[in-house]
Amino acid sequence: MKNNNYLTTFINENTSAAHKRILLLLIFSYFIVFTGIIFAQEADSAELSEMEVRSLETRTATQEPDFFVSGTSAQWLGFYFGVGFRKVKLEVADAVIISDSDGTANGIGFNLGYFWDEEVVEYERQISIVEHSNSFTYQGETGQKLEVIQNNFWYSQYPKFNRDFYLHYGAGLQFTKTRFAGTESNDSYKDEIALGIETGVSYFVTSNLLIYYRFSVGQQLPFLTASASSPFLKQSQLHTIYLNYYYPL
Repeated sequence: MKNNNYLTTFINENTSAAHKRILLLLIFSYFIVFTGIIFAQEADSAELSEMEVRSLETRTATQEPDFFVSGTSAQWLGFYFGVGFRKVKLEVADAVIISDSDGTANGIGFNLGYFWDEEVVEYERQISIVEHSNSFTYQGETGQKLEVIQNNFWYSQYPKFNRDFYLHYGAGLQFTKTRFAGTESNDSYKDEIALGIETGVSYFVTSNLLIYYRFSVGQQLPFLTASASSPFLKQSQLHTIYLNYYYPL
């Protein structure tokens, strides 16, 4: 009987020890697996973060620049052309002021420009047909309605100041031909040269449609004209809104 008790005690002790060893083995195995999962997740997270950074750098490097971003030659190069509607104010003969704000009836403007970086060269042709309320005389001729043709050559700066808005300002020469309307002979034109300044703003409605506003003043200077007679067109002031098509190069 006594031997049976020893045997039972021995078996119980061995069973308890085995259970403890199995439990420790399970805990150790779980710890190894859990640690491996954590390290794998951290490695995946680090790899994903690195991929995101590379993807962001790639997107940043390949992202198309804003339209006409200063210093981006690929975008800041092209032609534009279009037609314009004007408000006209002319000083002619002996301080006669003629003003006409009917942009659809007082003639039309046309422009053709080329720009690169933030610089512009432009040819502009303005044809104005305006009428004064009273007749006036210039060098023996009398009339009320004038026909003025201006061929202008501009050089301007074209900085960007807000997304699709641009400022422009510059100077140029104006070659003018002035006569009383209704005269058929081309010899009746009075040819003169004026110094012009201009400024304004432009806005790209789309990548190819440009709304272009210009205010220009042309002043006839005596030293630019060989004739000793008084000028026919002393000064011109034009507010012009152009609808331009832009063609990139």
